[in-house]
Amino acid sequence: MDYYIHDIPGRLRIESPLLKNNEPHAQKFEAFVKGIPGVTSVELKLDIGSATIHYDKTRIDHTRLIGLLDKSGYFDHLKAKTLDERIEAGVDEVAHVMLDAVCEAAE
Repeated sequence: MDYYIHDIPGRLRIESPLLKNNEPHAQKFEAFVKGIPGVTSVELKLDIGSATIHYDKTRIDHTRLIGLLDKSGYFDHLKAKTLDERIEAGVDEVAHVMLDAVCEAAE
């Protein structure tokens, strides 16, 4: 599982392999995040290792929030992929499969 990040002002969604199916880490993570000034709510999906964090953008910005998550050890933004990167990887994979199919058909 890869790290993933998607941010719109007031809402940050991450995926972390450290949260996936790991209740003890998830509970500690949730308590940590809820203690950050400006965070209004946290929703976890342990089956995919996802956390959606809603925050007051007048009290904390996404850069500061991501930095705090990095420092907590539950997230690594340097390894995180964005939605665009995930889509690009999916398109590349489909193109590769199609090319292989065309080459096999031509043989």
